[in-house]
Amino acid sequence: MSIERERLLQLLHRPRFHQFLGLQLEEAKEGYVKLRLPYRDDFLGDEGGTYIHGGVIASLIDVAGDFALITVYGRGLPTVDLRIDYLRPAQKGDLFAEAAVVKGGRTLGVADITVTNGAGKKIAVGRGLYSTAGT
Repeated sequence: MSIERERLLQLLHRPRFHQFLGLQLEEAKEGYVKLRLPYRDDFLGDEGGTYIHGGVIASLIDVAGDFALITVYGRGLPTVDLRIDYLRPAQKGDLFAEAAVVKGGRTLGVADITVTNGAGKKIAVGRGLYSTAGT
């Protein structure tokens, strides 16, 4: 991995939005990360309070994809495009995002991300495109 785990944790916990989400680094190696999003009632997206808002899941996907690329490039990368397929509602409970680098190029990097619940059921899948220009 071209970045130390401690530096990766600093990058993960520095932004206020990441602090709000409470993201935790479960695993990291070059080209791969697994993040945990601890459940909070603040994340609920419906009036009845039964599922987590899709925007929270999208944020988890975006951050996970970026951090998979950070393990390769050593710095945060701006998102160019993000595609998400929501497969089922995310019920109350922690969510996990596994992100893997598909391609790391001179100008663009691509990561595939899968979000699962605590039982391992797929909630959403995504693909992020990030600018690597200037690295």
